[in-house]
Amino acid sequence: MTTPRRIGSPYQAVCVCGGYGFPISASAARIIRVGKMLQEAGIAFHVLHCGPSPIAINKENSGVSEGISFQYTTSSKRPNNKIARVLLYVWALVGLTLHLVRLWPARRSSAIYLYVMDGPLNLYVGVLCQVLRLPIVQELCEWFGDLPTCSAFNKWLYKKRLLNTATGALVISKAIERRVRERCARANTDLLIHRLPVVVDAERFAGASPLTVSDSGKEVPNFVYCGTWPEDVLFLIRAFAFVRRKGYECKLTIIGQCGERNRALVFDCIRNEGLSAEDVTVAGVVDEGTLQSSYKSAVALLMPLHDDAQSVRRLPNKMGEYLASGRPVVTTKVGDLTEFLTNDVNAYVGEPGTDRDFAEEMIAVLRDLDRAAQIGRAGQLACFMYLDYRAHASGLVDFFVRCIRHSKDIVPFRNDSNVPVSTTTR
Repeated sequence: MTTPRRIGSPYQAVCVCGGYGFPISASAARIIRVGKMLQEAGIAFHVLHCGPSPIAINKENSGVSEGISFQYTTSSKRPNNKIARVLLYVWALVGLTLHLVRLWPARRSSAIYLYVMDGPLNLYVGVLCQVLRLPIVQELCEWFGDLPTCSAFNKWLYKKRLLNTATGALVISKAIERRVRERCARANTDLLIHRLPVVVDAERFAGASPLTVSDSGKEVPNFVYCGTWPEDVLFLIRAFAFVRRKGYECKLTIIGQCGERNRALVFDCIRNEGLSAEDVTVAGVVDEGTLQSSYKSAVALLMPLHDDAQSVRRLPNKMGEYLASGRPVVTTKVGDLTEFLTNDVNAYVGEPGTDRDFAEEMIAVLRDLDRAAQIGRAGQLACFMYLDYRAHASGLVDFFVRCIRHSKDIVPFRNDSNVPVSTTTR
């Protein structure tokens, strides 16, 4: 791993995000890691969250999380009244505008890290920063432009405008990088592109104790899933039910934001599969300590990926945390994870298929807990090698500095890392 060289000039990056919540959310984890890499190189980093948090556990309007300062442009609390909510969002936009305008004098040493990938907010910030001549680093850990559920507005946004206002694009996968290259050939030929995979502070999640399931059977093996996709939650409940019907005693814990409508679907699925609340725990959003404890006590951590465009293009942020915990990960052979995960070596990587196919991988864990522990430890080593944020710091810092300087002739920082998945190119 390499340590990024500290920058002498007073550079700063301001992350603009909204709709996810900060500092507790799946998206916040990537923002914090990017912020820490920049800060350790001497680049100031601050988060502006436009609008309230959809996650009630985020109660502070401003503060510091893992050394990253953040501020909501309004109250973090989301009103129940629709009119009050609309007015709050309008006020949030006014607050964001004022913050960005104040950056104009420092435009030659600043960059906006735009963690908004769709909707009118993306367009508004892009146009405003273009007027203020503030360089934009567009985060692209998802690609919504050609999904079946994509709105007409977002299709138009992804066709050209999303990249037209950006100085650089921070992409999470090879598949998204290819899409960006196709688009920028028409929209922005000078766009800088940097591929940063899922990154994690591996040391925070490492040091897991041995598997807690004993031969005496005093503790019931507990599978854990952390995520918000309702389709994946229902998929895992069906897979888990199949495991139970095969005679294996175990439990399933689901962690993540779950709205009322999705919650009803989840509990309907639990009942329809003949399961009870004792079998499946729907934990909702939890704090960092509880999350780490859940990882460390799990018999395995579940991450189903499907053979579709969205799964191929993304690698969930939780994958890094899963692997760093030292617990075995059960996933599928989709996308960039195949570069560093091998089935029955450092993870359980099955072919994408039905919930029953996924259930067979879960059963493989239960059949041999000692082997599962070995695979979990090997996965942790792979995480330190490929996904720890320290391994990608130099390349990311170089990318942000290039975006700020607006120059093709900047000599890049020395990067001794052998990690093959972090690149910056035009």
